[in-house]
Amino acid sequence: MAKKKMYNVNELCEALEISYFTLTNWYKWENKRLKSGEITERYLPEPYRMKGQRGNPRAWDTKMLKALKKYKNSIVIGRNGIFGEYTNPVHKQTRKYKKQQEALNGESNDTTRND
Repeated sequence: MAKKKMYNVNELCEALEISYFTLTNWYKWENKRLKSGEITERYLPEPYRMKGQRGNPRAWDTKMLKALKKYKNSIVIGRNGIFGEYTNPVHKQTRKYKKQQEALNGESNDTTRND
């Protein structure tokens, strides 16, 4: 039986052309959505833990790499994506966003005079 090709975090990030920070965020976002009940099952592959090695590092196989590539390509970049609240938190502080929310809620803070 042939041994599977395993990727450590650095190799995986290099193959996906992302940073370690991005990979960590993907798993944090998934865990947050699981805890909140927004989703009921994982959509990212669960990495293997290399028991017996210092720190129990994570490892991914080729099948997991393909799943993560597919996931990366499905993410909508910017404030409109499902993770827009994380990738663009400053957007919620802009006047344009606040006006959009007021319009959606039927509120109006229009202070112009119509005399």
